[in-house]
Amino acid sequence: MSTPSLRLARNKLFKTPPRTLTEYETIRLAYERARVSAHEYRMTSDDVMHLTPKFWKYHLDMIHPMAASTFVLVTIQYNLAAGTIGLYLADRPDLQELMDRIMKFDVSAQFMLTELGHGLDAKNLETTATLLPDGGFDLHSPNPHAAKHMPPTTPVNGFPRVAVVIARLVVAGEDRGVRPFIVWLNDGYNMCDGITSKKLPTRAGAKPVDHAITSFNHVRLPASALLGSLEKPESMRLNFLSTIQRVTVGTLALSLIMIPVIKRAAYVAGIYSIRRQVQGYDGRPVPIISFRTQQRPILHALAQVAVFEAYAQDSIQGFMQPGLNPPVRHGIATTFKAVLNSATQMTLFNLSERCGAQGLFKHNHIIENQLEARGNSIAEGDVTALCIRLAAELLLGRYEMPEAHDPSSLLAQHEQGLFDECRTAAAQKMSTDHRSVEFNNAILPRCQSLVEAIGHRMAYEAALAAGIDPDLLALYEAGVIMQDSSWYVQHAGLTREMQFDRESSAMNAVLPRLEQMLDDTDAKEYVDAPILSKDAWNDFENSLDTFRPPLANTNGSAQIQSML
Repeated sequence: MSTPSLRLARNKLFKTPPRTLTEYETIRLAYERARVSAHEYRMTSDDVMHLTPKFWKYHLDMIHPMAASTFVLVTIQYNLAAGTIGLYLADRPDLQELMDRIMKFDVSAQFMLTELGHGLDAKNLETTATLLPDGGFDLHSPNPHAAKHMPPTTPVNGFPRVAVVIARLVVAGEDRGVRPFIVWLNDGYNMCDGITSKKLPTRAGAKPVDHAITSFNHVRLPASALLGSLEKPESMRLNFLSTIQRVTVGTLALSLIMIPVIKRAAYVAGIYSIRRQVQGYDGRPVPIISFRTQQRPILHALAQVAVFEAYAQDSIQGFMQPGLNPPVRHGIATTFKAVLNSATQMTLFNLSERCGAQGLFKHNHIIENQLEARGNSIAEGDVTALCIRLAAELLLGRYEMPEAHDPSSLLAQHEQGLFDECRTAAAQKMSTDHRSVEFNNAILPRCQSLVEAIGHRMAYEAALAAGIDPDLLALYEAGVIMQDSSWYVQHAGLTREMQFDRESSAMNAVLPRLEQMLDDTDAKEYVDAPILSKDAWNDFENSLDTFRPPLANTNGSAQIQSML
C-alpha cells in the first residue's frame, strides 16, 4: 500500500539532487519539497492544535532523514508558527485565511524568539513592539544583539515569508511582557520595508537552509498584528512560558525524528557490513560483519530502535495526559530528548566509523544525518539547559517524575543512586540557594546524566510493557549499563567481566536475526547510499568528475617532463 511517505520517497524531487546545484537552488529545493509534503500529508490546524496521532506520526516518518532541511522548515511552520497562531484563532476569525495558507505551505512561516544576545535567556529578549497612537505598533531591534537568530528569513522565489515574532510589548513607556506578533518579512523576492536579513553560512555537514540574522528598523505593524491582550500580565514568567508553549511540544516532537535517523543509519551500516569483504587468515574472503567490532554498534542501534519506538509512544501518551502538571509534561519531553539526543550522536558516530573511509562522506548518509541531528540538541530547548532545569527542580522537590514500576530493576537502582549522589552533594557542598556557586560546581555537571538515567529507566519500562523482543531489551539494558560501568561495579556488584558477558550473551541471541531486523527497519526505500550495492557504486563512480592524461600522448605510455 502506497503511503504519503513512500510516495515522497519515490518522488524524483526527493532523490539525491545533482551535485551541480547551486546553494540557492539546493535551499529552494527544500522549500519545494516542503510544499509537496504538505500536500501529501494534508495536515490540518486541528491536527496541530489537538496534537492528533497524525501530528505525532508525521514526526516519526522515515522520509525526514532523506530531507532534513525540509523537515526543519515543516516542523517550524506547523508546530511553532501555526501552533502559536492557533492559540488565538477562536477569538480571531480573521486569522483563518492565513492559517489555511500556512497549513498548505502556500507561504513559508517562521517563529522568531531567540536573539543574538539572548538564547538560553530568551525571556530577556530586547526586540520591542511599541503601541502607537493609531493602535498599530512600532517593531524595532534596539541594538545588534537584539537581532533575531537564526530562523530562515531570506527571500526564496515563490515562497512569501511571514513570521510569528516574539517581541516585548511597550505601552506608554511600560514593559508589559512578551507577545507574539504576525509580521510579513518578504514577498519571496524582496524584503519588506525596515526588515534586514543577513544570510548565515550553511551549517557544517547539513543540507542547507537559509538561516539568517534578522533585524527590524521601526517596522510599522497594524493593530491586528498583535496576538493576545494589551494588558500587563500578573506574572511575567508565566506569560513568557504561555507565549512560547509550543516550544515544549517541539521538545518532544522534534526528538522523534531521531528514531528514523537511527533506523536509516543502522540499515546502511548493516547492509554495507554484510556486503563488504576482506581477506581472511586462510586467504578466503570474509564479510566484515563476521567481526564482533562490526556487529556491536549495529546490533545496539537495532536494540535502541526497538526500545525507543515503545518509549516514544509512552512519552506521547504521558505528554497528552489530561490535567497533567505542566512541569511534569515538560519533564517528559526533556527526558525523552536527553536520551534520544545522546544515543543518536553516539550511535551514528560509531556506525559511521565502522564504515571506514566510506563513513566520512555525506553521500553514504550516516555522517550527514549525525551532523544534522546535532541541531536537535539546541532546537526547541538546549538539551543541557533543559536537563539542568529539570534536575534542579526535581532535587528541590517541586514536583516528581513518574515513579519506577519496578524499583529493584538495575536501571531504576541506577536512577535512584544518582539522585542520592546529587542530594548528598547538595547537602554537603552548597548553601540553600540553588543558584549558588556551590550548586553550580557540584550539581550542574551531574544534571544531564541524572536526567538520562531517568529516561533510560522510563524507556526500559515502556519497552517491557510493550512486549518487545526480550533479547533486544536485554541488549539495550546492557548498553545502558556500560555507559556508566563504574557505578554498577561499585553499587550493583556487576564486575566489568560480568557486564561484558551480559552484553555478549545478548548480542549472541540477537545476531542470527540481523538481516531480518535490518529489513524490518523499512529503511530500504529511503536510502540511496552508493555503498549498498555493486550497481549503485558503479553508477556513483561513473557520475564523478573524471580526469585523465591528455589524448596527445601517442605512444600510450606516461611521459614525465622535468620542470627544472
